[in-house]
Amino acid sequence: MNLNTPKAPFSLEKIIKGMPEQAYVLSTEGRLLTWNKNVEIISGYSSDELKNKFVGEFVNNEDKAQVADNLTELLANENNEKIVVEYNLQTKSGKSIPVIVLRSLLVVNNKRYVAGIIIDISKLKNNKEKLDNYIAELTQVKNQLQNHYRKIEELSQSEIELKNRLHFNTEAFNSKLINNMPGLFYAYEKVGEKFFLKKWNKNYTIDLGYSDEELLNKEAHQFFTKKEYEKVRVGVAEVFTTGKAQVEYYTLHKSGKQIPYFYEAFPFEDKGRQYFIGIGLDISDRYALEKKHLRQEREKRRAKKILDANKRELVATALQISKTGKIIETTLEHIDQLLKDHSETDVCNDLIKIKKDLELQSTEQDNWEVFKLQFTEIHKDFFNNLKAKHPSLTKTELKFCAYLRIHLSSSQISSVLNVTNEGIKKSRYRIRKKLELSPKDSLEDYISTF
Repeated sequence: MNLNTPKAPFSLEKIIKGMPEQAYVLSTEGRLLTWNKNVEIISGYSSDELKNKFVGEFVNNEDKAQVADNLTELLANENNEKIVVEYNLQTKSGKSIPVIVLRSLLVVNNKRYVAGIIIDISKLKNNKEKLDNYIAELTQVKNQLQNHYRKIEELSQSEIELKNRLHFNTEAFNSKLINNMPGLFYAYEKVGEKFFLKKWNKNYTIDLGYSDEELLNKEAHQFFTKKEYEKVRVGVAEVFTTGKAQVEYYTLHKSGKQIPYFYEAFPFEDKGRQYFIGIGLDISDRYALEKKHLRQEREKRRAKKILDANKRELVATALQISKTGKIIETTLEHIDQLLKDHSETDVCNDLIKIKKDLELQSTEQDNWEVFKLQFTEIHKDFFNNLKAKHPSLTKTELKFCAYLRIHLSSSQISSVLNVTNEGIKKSRYRIRKKLELSPKDSLEDYISTF
């Protein structure tokens, strides 16, 4: 790989890969820098294929100008909290997927990046309330990400100011400067192997609940559990060996509650005394976002297992209906043959009665109702949505579409509906015409969007 190839910052890449739905980061030129697995799934491209692609390569030709204008608007208006664009995403296979994209401008280490969340609306278009709620939820996620990096950038600017004005004995350092800093400001003096808090800002009392009297000379380990402080010890050692450290720890509130903080620290010496000094930022929102994503992923996996089991059962039901139909059909043929070969009245009457019972059992309506009941439990709005968009579809054609939705082959559908292969071809042709599909459009892919 070219060493000059742009990359997203590691911290931003870590968050994006753990975000819900499809999430990515662009450079200000529109080049894809990082993304999560869901982007690969929806686009059909592999990780290697996605590297440094431009955003326009994933957009239908008719939507390219709109997407480019949206990016320009975002870069020109940094205070815009809600940048939304709707377009058709072009997959590797050429399939178009209607999507809504929420975008944010992020500043990390004084460089600008564009973060985006893609919402596949192909299955939500007909449910406006659900779509609006989903957009609102992801907008909150987007704003949390934006706020997180705004605070990180404020920390970086504060660090620069600190390094330019590090004199413990100046009045400005003691009050105005440190109290106007975001998050927690701290200065610990190193005495042997111990560290004592000597200076702090008002946020220590506001955010952690300690009084000024309690904070003076409080040892570093007293802000952490014993287990967490073992990690803190490593971070503090890094400060003095490398000159800087960026770490994340759970910090104890006076009440005992543990709050996740992002800390940035560096060493400082004043009048022969050693200190480490820095700023801490509450990252509870980010941790909550990551936990929510993990919970959603667990729920998705659990729901997928149930759905897959239901789908297997649904296919088995359809095939069993087909098998039962074939058995009944074969049995009826045998009965007809027996009626020809035997003329005894009692036997004939019994066979005729059995034949009538079998014919009643073989009615398609009965079989269809059994299948339909299970089908609608899994695909609740399938028939309503399909009929609403294509009202000319007949009852038989809707049945055909339902079997396509569970991915039965043409031969399997032929067996279930008891029609010839030629009849299946004609049905597919009529349905494609009513759905107004072009020759390159896949009937199965289109039906799967409902």
